[in-house]
Amino acid sequence: MKIGRNDPCPCGSGKKYKHCCLSPATAVSDDLQALLAEQEFNSLEQAQAFADKFMQQRNQHPKDDFQGLSPEQVHRMLHFPFDTPAFFEFPETLALQPEAPVLVLVRSITDAIDEKGLKATAKGNLPRKLCQEAAASYWSEFPEDDIHHLIRVNKEEDCADLHIARVLMELAGFLRNTKGRFYLTRKYHQMATTQSGLAGLYPTILKTCCTDFNWAYRDGYEDIPFIQQSFLFTLYLLHRHGNDWKPSRFYEDCFVQAFPMICDEVEATTYYTAEEHIRSCYSLRVLHRFLHFMGLARVEKIPGGKLFSPEYRIVKLLLLDEVTRFNI
Repeated sequence: MKIGRNDPCPCGSGKKYKHCCLSPATAVSDDLQALLAEQEFNSLEQAQAFADKFMQQRNQHPKDDFQGLSPEQVHRMLHFPFDTPAFFEFPETLALQPEAPVLVLVRSITDAIDEKGLKATAKGNLPRKLCQEAAASYWSEFPEDDIHHLIRVNKEEDCADLHIARVLMELAGFLRNTKGRFYLTRKYHQMATTQSGLAGLYPTILKTCCTDFNWAYRDGYEDIPFIQQSFLFTLYLLHRHGNDWKPSRFYEDCFVQAFPMICDEVEATTYYTAEEHIRSCYSLRVLHRFLHFMGLARVEKIPGGKLFSPEYRIVKLLLLDEVTRFNI
C-alpha cells in the first residue's frame, strides 16, 4: 500500500512521511506525476514542455527550509558563489578599511618583510622571533580563552591562526618563499597600492579562504567538504538574522534544516549522534574559524555556561554587508 505524504513515517520517528523519509526528489516526482495525470497532451513534446515549466517554477519558488531562498538560488550559492552577480556580489574593493583577526596577522607578516625579504626556517616557516611577537600582539587583542598565556611559541604552528594567515597569503599569491626567504609578490604590491591597501587585499583573501584553503585542515574532524561549500548560505543567514545576538545553535538549526542529508556524511558514535557531530563541526569550522577569523561576526561565550562545553552567541559585524551583497 502506498504511503501518503501526511501519513506517519514508517521509520517510527513520529513525524509525517513528507517531513521525514520522503526525499525531496520523490516528493517532486509524485507532484509532477499527479499533475500530468490531470492533463491531456497531443504530443510528447507538449508533455515535456509542461514538465519543464513545472520544474522551473518549482526551482524558483522560495522554500521555508532555505530561509526564503529558492532551490535555484541555493544551487547557485553552492556551485557558483562568485559567478552569480544577479543574486549575490563580492566587490573587488571595499568602501571601508576592513578590520579582522586575520588582517592583524597579515600586517604582522607584511611589516616584517622588506626588499631583502625575510629569512625562513629550515622547514619553510616564519622565523621564531616574528612568531613570538605576532602571537603576543594577536592574543592580547583577541583573547578568546585563558590558555594562551600557557602556550610557549617556538615555531609558527604554535600559533595556529598565524600559520593559517601565512598559508592564506601564499595561496592568494601575496607571499612567496624563494631560496629560503619570504618575499611580498608583485601582485601584493600592485593591489595594496592601487586598491587602497587592505580594502583591496581583503576580498582576495576572503575568496582564497572560501575556495582554496581547506577548512578541515588540522581541526580534528572529518573532511565534510559540503560545510565549506555552503559558506555563502551561512553568510546569507548572518545577513538576514545577524543584527541581533543569537545563540550558535540557531545557525546550527538553520543549517541542518536546510541540508538534513549532510548527517549521512558521518557515522554516529557511542558518545554523539551524527547530527550532534555535524553541529559541533559546523560551529567550530564555520562560526569560529571562518566568521570570527575573517572579521564577519563577533562570537562570544554565553555567561553561565558549562565549563567544558560552553555555549556561544553571535552577531554580525559591519564588514559582512560590505564584502557580500545579496540581491534577493
